Amino acid sequence: MPRLICLVLAALLCISCAKGTPENPVFPAGVSPTPLPQPPYIGLGRYYKLAEVTLPPSFGGVPFVSFIEVRQSPDSTVVQPDFGGFVYAQQGLHQISWNDGEKRQAWDEGAADWVNPEVSHVNLTPSETTWDLVVLRPIAQRNTAPLLTGGRTLFSSLDLPQAPAGKQLVHQLGLITMDAGGRTSAHSHGGSEVLYVIIGTVELALNNGTRTNVSAGQGASIRPGLIMQLHVVGSEAVRILTYFVTPEGEPWQTNVQTIP
Repeated sequence: MPRLICLVLAALLCISCAKGTPENPVFPAGVSPTPLPQPPYIGLGRYYKLAEVTLPPSFGGVPFVSFIEVRQSPDSTVVQPDFGGFVYAQQGLHQISWNDGEKRQAWDEGAADWVNPEVSHVNLTPSETTWDLVVLRPIAQRNTAPLLTGGRTLFSSLDLPQAPAGKQLVHQLGLITMDAGGRTSAHSHGGSEVLYVIIGTVELALNNGTRTNVSAGQGASIRPGLIMQLHVVGSEAVRILTYFVTPEGEPWQTNVQTIP
């Protein structure tokens, strides 16, 4: 009798492991045969935090953010002026040096890190490299000469709120990717966000009633507390480089269950 029971259980197990048919397919683990639709306030995309640093404010007054692109020729050096910021390695290996070359750092294409003032950006490769510097500066510098030799400004934000006294600032650089039909969650930030669209077009919806299309080569700035949502426009996938500056202690992001 025990042997008979074992044979029956084995048969049932084989039946349960049998291959599916087109009418009754077998789905991989975690995949539902009838996926439930997601509420419209839930995001359909991906966010990658590239780098983050917490620092005291380096200046007073009203700030703005610039996205600056540098196409650096082989065997050349570009010296960064007296402002720190994020460097995003858009194409090729990125290398910096400081203390007369005594210290060095490098990161791969697609990575980012915070760099301090007056470092040297060195291209030791036989090919041109492309990198972006994303930097927070006082508005008094809006009409000054280019921040970097050979650099071009891709986008500069509107004036941003002044940092509160006595608080450090959390700087974060991230990358948003979404396919056609994608969207971010509906959310707000405790600080300012400035974004630059690398590929594709999105609609930026805010709870102040505005709807704005932002395409590749354009950017936008969002003030703290506004509820926002990005929707992909058209059939092209989207890549967005985005910068946050948040007073320490404020929430980086708060998701909400309404749409702007």
